[in-house]
Amino acid sequence: MHPGIQSWKNLVIYAYNAFSVPLLLRTLLSPWENDKAEGPAYSFVEKLAFGIFSRFLGFIARIIFIAIGLIFTLIVIATFPIFFLIPIKINREYLENLDSFGAYLSYGNTYSLNKHSHDLYSSSSLKLYGKDKALRMIERGLSKDKVRNVLLVGDTGVGKSVIVAHLGRLGRSGLSFSGIRNHRVVELTVEGIALDDFDKSMNEAAQAGNVIVVIENIHEYESIYERITSYLSMSHLGIIVTTDFSNYDQVLKAHPQFLSMFEKVDVDPTNPDDTLSVLKNTIGLEGISIKEDAVIEIVNLSDRYIGNQPQPLKSILILEELRALKRKILTIDDVRQIISDKTNIPMGALGVDERNVLMGLEDKMKSKIIGQEEAVRDVSEALRRLRTGIADPSKPAGSFLFLGPTGVGKTYTAKILAESYFGHKNAMIRFDMSEFSLSDSVTTFSDRLASVIEENPLSLVFLDELEKSNVAIHHLLLQVLDEGRLTRESGREANFKNSIIIATSNAGSADIMANPTIDKKVFVDKLISAGLFAPEFLNRWSAVILFKPLDKDSIKKVTSLMLQEVADRLLAEKQIKLVITDALIDKIAQAGFDPEFGARPINRAIEEIVENKVADYIVAGNPAGEIKIL
Repeated sequence: MHPGIQSWKNLVIYAYNAFSVPLLLRTLLSPWENDKAEGPAYSFVEKLAFGIFSRFLGFIARIIFIAIGLIFTLIVIATFPIFFLIPIKINREYLENLDSFGAYLSYGNTYSLNKHSHDLYSSSSLKLYGKDKALRMIERGLSKDKVRNVLLVGDTGVGKSVIVAHLGRLGRSGLSFSGIRNHRVVELTVEGIALDDFDKSMNEAAQAGNVIVVIENIHEYESIYERITSYLSMSHLGIIVTTDFSNYDQVLKAHPQFLSMFEKVDVDPTNPDDTLSVLKNTIGLEGISIKEDAVIEIVNLSDRYIGNQPQPLKSILILEELRALKRKILTIDDVRQIISDKTNIPMGALGVDERNVLMGLEDKMKSKIIGQEEAVRDVSEALRRLRTGIADPSKPAGSFLFLGPTGVGKTYTAKILAESYFGHKNAMIRFDMSEFSLSDSVTTFSDRLASVIEENPLSLVFLDELEKSNVAIHHLLLQVLDEGRLTRESGREANFKNSIIIATSNAGSADIMANPTIDKKVFVDKLISAGLFAPEFLNRWSAVILFKPLDKDSIKKVTSLMLQEVADRLLAEKQIKLVITDALIDKIAQAGFDPEFGARPINRAIEEIVENKVADYIVAGNPAGEIKIL
């Protein structure tokens, strides 16, 4: 079509609706601005007089707006030759964002509704990004002939409220789609409302014929679902309700008849490009001075390191914290510092201290972990890849399956890694997988794992005795190991891309005990043949590491380390210096050596040979000083 003629048509439609002519004609005899004389102080005659006066005043006001609107429309129609000769381009979207006049006089007698609600409306300057699909589905839902109800499902922060406010702005336009055009969008405050007032408000909205009622967090009002149902089939009433994915599954699915009355619309988090557009729009509206690369860094780092909030909320919250710095201009270093503070994850260039930790990590771990060089090397390399930013961003930073007999250092290796890099041995998130052996425990495990990783995105997740868990958990972990994410039943995702995952298993220990030099591939094939682990599951780990039984020399080294820990503790807490001799090491190592249980019996030997004698020494009233055993 000729661009000038198309612009002229857009302008004529706008002109006719600019002064709310269609709406005002429908409500010509309604009261002025929905006024009403109520209360016992007014007599019947006073109420009647007030009603007549209010309607007369409303009639005059509406006639004036209608006359102006018709004159304006005729003037625009007369401009056709100009638009025909000159290809003037007037964007329809621009006209949609212009307010109409007199609309506040056109919404019928909604006295109770007005008391228990507020109108929703967003500024034309606040743009909506990344919601095209959701808006198309909403348009279809609100434009139906009979049931015009929409259920918006999305987590807090994805933009449900922004969408609804956007619909309120479209409702004031005469150019938007039929289901919202010239409609008033109001949020009903259901919390604490009396049932009679609820019914009055809903009936008034239906009788007005151009009201869309919004109820936020519909899952909180389960007790009145049956009452709401009677209004869902009213053809002149549109209802929009909102919820999140978790409550959709846990609450709403228990009411299938109620759900069937809605067009379900999923509201997803924005992608990086749309999040960037949202940020730039916010920056422009609020006049924030920030460098371009800093804005991009907000999106990149929040996507990667903040897992317990969706976009665009988490980026907007970072922007708000940046604004609180009250700097003339915000930089990329400011962004990194704030995200580092929020997540406890170091950002940007490696500091001298951290560089030294990473460079010396392997040697430090080897000094405490005896006889397991392969494990130490692989986990050290994974941490260096993570911190230098070269790890595959689509997978966890590292995932290791430790296989071997009891007491050879599998758990101890994970603890030392946590201590060496994260600062202390308790920095790892530990799961006893024997607790999740039954099929009905899978959801519990999934929710607990997702929750802790959302709170601690940079962490060491330790899955102890993996072989004792239900096989369904192995299938669930496939997604975590392969894609670095875990999708809950609610649809919400937890991000494992900055985590190290270590699982242990005693499966096949008898084979390792019988043949300590067994080839890893041969051993893994035996596990698969025995049906203990599926091949596709074992292939997902960054490395499968065999922990070999400890020989007598290794036991002596472990004994020396454990005795030193006891000595350090005694000196710090009791000011008693324990003298560690070769004879003491030999005696404890001999007493504690057990090929079947590895280093674990050493603890009992230390308790019997050392700690009991130290306890007797203290009870006897001896002063702090030096103690030598043997």
